[in-house]
Amino acid sequence: MQFGKLICQKVLAKCKNEKGQRTQIVSCLGAHPSGRKLVVGTACGSIQIWNCFGGMVSSRPLGAVYSAHGGTKPVTFVAFSTNGERIVSRSDLDDTVRVWDAVKMERGVGLSHRKFANGNRGGDGQHPPSILLAICLGLPALNESATCAFSPDGKTICAGTSVDRGATNDFGKLKFYRLPEEEKRPKTSKGDGATKSYKEGKKTAMLEPVLTLDVAKGASVLGVSWHPKLNQIAFGTSNGTIQVLFDRNLSTKGAIIPSARTIRQSDGLSELLRSRAPTGSASLLTSSSANANIIVPNALPLFREEPRATRKTKERERKDPELTKLPQPPLFSH
Repeated sequence: MQFGKLICQKVLAKCKNEKGQRTQIVSCLGAHPSGRKLVVGTACGSIQIWNCFGGMVSSRPLGAVYSAHGGTKPVTFVAFSTNGERIVSRSDLDDTVRVWDAVKMERGVGLSHRKFANGNRGGDGQHPPSILLAICLGLPALNESATCAFSPDGKTICAGTSVDRGATNDFGKLKFYRLPEEEKRPKTSKGDGATKSYKEGKKTAMLEPVLTLDVAKGASVLGVSWHPKLNQIAFGTSNGTIQVLFDRNLSTKGAIIPSARTIRQSDGLSELLRSRAPTGSASLLTSSSANANIIVPNALPLFREEPRATRKTKERERKDPELTKLPQPPLFSH
């Protein structure tokens, strides 16, 4: 399926695990910003990138990582960054969020062997640091609905935490992580050991939150979305509420428009008269409708109050010869 248009029912791609067996469930997927690729998270714990451009789908993914969160922990959320160069993943059985290099995952850099020796292991002991860029710590997820989001520039990750049902005094938190900048590979000549030392010195970054916000008491933070144009964060909680975070200097439109409108304050006398007025009287009119016209269908034309004319109404009246009282043009001219 390509953007809601069913090409052919036979154009299907079936994900397989590390042993070549078909996976039972595809738990989540995310679309590339260009719309030509899909990243898939499976119940067996793998992350796979598939090509969805054109009418033909290959039988193999462009790139894959198996045991992404260790063992057979299912991957419950995957997403591309705004530029499509990174992938973020999350599992409900893991207290971390992991960031992957999508470009090197497609090229298979560091994945020539699925099992690594003790001396060649990455930051988490399984994946090389060239693929697994960072691990965000301290993010417990107790359900499959927990997600995370990239910032518009792709340098920050926002994710929520979960709380137990009985912990009514605990807060669901929203945590922000600053991703490390990509290090440039040093230019070396043939025969020196600078390249080897660069690979050995590079490790997967273990990130702690740079900012933590208590947003929901006794509730878990579930879905998180960071709008790339409005620069606003919307998230839902397990108690059924949706909250929006914005900055008046960095955000645009969105929640700023209704928040800028202030509620009209009424004086004490108006409130007293409104509270003692009988039901259905005119004093119950709100401040916004106090100056509105009272429509009486059976009133005489002399006592009717016509609504205010709008721009379209005025333009229509100008074209009407009877309302404008334009003189009748001559029938013929010499």
